[in-house]
Amino acid sequence: MDVSPVSNPALDLAQFPRLEEVEFLPVSKKYQGMRLAFWGAVQLLLLGACITPFLIYTFGGHEEMEVFSAWYWPLGLQLVFALLWFLEEWKGFPRRGYAVRERDITYRTGWLFRSTTTVPFGMIQHSELSQGPVSRKLGLNHLKLFTAGGSGNLRIAGLENESAQALRALIEARTRR
Repeated sequence: MDVSPVSNPALDLAQFPRLEEVEFLPVSKKYQGMRLAFWGAVQLLLLGACITPFLIYTFGGHEEMEVFSAWYWPLGLQLVFALLWFLEEWKGFPRRGYAVRERDITYRTGWLFRSTTTVPFGMIQHSELSQGPVSRKLGLNHLKLFTAGGSGNLRIAGLENESAQALRALIEARTRR
């Protein structure tokens, strides 16, 4: 039995194309409007939950409410989280996009919390287009890519119907074996 050493030379990373140099295609601006409307609806619900104790105290005739100032904490925290979420939606949206290369597809999101996911076409098992009622009304789709093992699944949200169909057709053509 011949036992020869396995060769495993180091790669020069400078010779590989950088992902930052790839042009990312944006998702629909209608999707930003949909996300901001959702943000607003959640904020109204949370604000209502936070000010309910104030309203009970003020109009409910509860004279014995102790530590009235303790109810400022939930309101303050809600406002801080609302601001951070809004900034993430507003400033992070221009970064949201996808890039299709010869062997893979990449999707990136976020401003404060950044995410970049690359899935090789060879790992994709199948794809799915989905729409909720609001996205259907706006003509938007979510493209879901399911990978072998399930660990690298990818969801690209906010694609116009035509772009989503074309992207799915391209991915299906690349994944056929």
